[in-house]
Amino acid sequence: MNRHNNPDPPAGTPHTPAGPPHRTSLFQTSGNYIAALLMDIVFGCVGLGLSLRATHHFKLEYVPLAMLFAVGGFGACAGCLWLAKLSDRLGRRPVILVVLGGVTVTSFSFSIAAAAWQLYVLSAIHACLMGTFWSSLEARITDGVDGPKLARRLGLFGIFFCTGLMLGDPIGGALADWTALAPFYAGSGVTFALLVILAVLFRRDTAPDHHPGRDGSEDGEGEDLPGKGVRKAFVVAAWTANGIAYAVTAVLTRLFPRFATLGPGEGGLDFSGGRTGVIGGAAPFGMLCIFVALARLRFWHYRFRYLVVGQCVSIGGLLMYAFGERFEVFLLGSFLFGLGKGVTYIASIYYSLHGHTARAGRSGLHEGTLCFGYAMGMILTGLAASVLDSHRVPYWVCIAIVAAGIAAEWAMVSRARSREAAWTQAD
Repeated sequence: MNRHNNPDPPAGTPHTPAGPPHRTSLFQTSGNYIAALLMDIVFGCVGLGLSLRATHHFKLEYVPLAMLFAVGGFGACAGCLWLAKLSDRLGRRPVILVVLGGVTVTSFSFSIAAAAWQLYVLSAIHACLMGTFWSSLEARITDGVDGPKLARRLGLFGIFFCTGLMLGDPIGGALADWTALAPFYAGSGVTFALLVILAVLFRRDTAPDHHPGRDGSEDGEGEDLPGKGVRKAFVVAAWTANGIAYAVTAVLTRLFPRFATLGPGEGGLDFSGGRTGVIGGAAPFGMLCIFVALARLRFWHYRFRYLVVGQCVSIGGLLMYAFGERFEVFLLGSFLFGLGKGVTYIASIYYSLHGHTARAGRSGLHEGTLCFGYAMGMILTGLAASVLDSHRVPYWVCIAIVAAGIAAEWAMVSRARSREAAWTQAD
């Protein structure tokens, strides 16, 4: 007999690991958040190291540098949208562990690449594995909960992964000041250590196909939810906002280091790798502040104005990049952008997973959208900087993209609300 009084899943549903359902232990739960923390340290450390090595060792200009990370963005899309779904069928644990083994290899391989084309291949593979990892981990963290509990878990997840990003870029920059290959050695070592840790902590999987649905007792818990059409519009609007936020993130974390570390004779700011990393780490600190503030609060759920305010704050931060000269100005601009990005991220992942099953697939859509935005941001701003021959152009392009996104999102939500109002009057 099913101890939770749930009917047997219909034929064709994703496979649930054998054995009775179990309560997730403290060690299992801590493993999820340790993974988020350490993998974002790896993401920031390896990513900044790759940007600096491509700039100073391989001498890549804006367009080839942007294409390097655009290839990675499209690779991450493939991992999020297709490979991550394997964890809905095979279980979270085996997929996550296999992916960690792959990331260990690719992180180290960046250090031995001898030609630029090898960086492109490695970037695609590395990012594809990362995309698979994040979608599978987010699904594992949220298995079995919805409503306010879902928001709390996502908030806690956000706190840990933002902390990892806060540390990753500064660590990567400091290591690169020591030796250009150190960020890759560190990333590979941390990933291997995480693989060993999770092999011990992830003894069993939660069942990926048991989530409260729209009739679940936890769903909403008293929230005044809009109609289905409006909820769908919020999902698409949040995906749009988050995709654009990650297009900007790509510029600030992967193109800005080129501008920041070039000398005055080349039009750069002549910052060290360490200072550049600290600027990059200020944005996730802003995100962390948002996750701490919003994780247990519901006033922002399905309230479009908060999505708009967040993006307007991001524009304020980007203006500091467009005009700034001093380290402190860029630091504040990065922090403000992080505040806005935190709003769009938590909205995107909450609206994506709220009330849905097969969560690796849903998380994959959330992650895939931001990875696609990351890639397109690289392409558009890299080309613009090359054609207009200015280090400042990428930030003006980002401001224009965010403003256009706000207009598009407003149109989506307004149209859905008008339709719902018309149907309500007709009834």
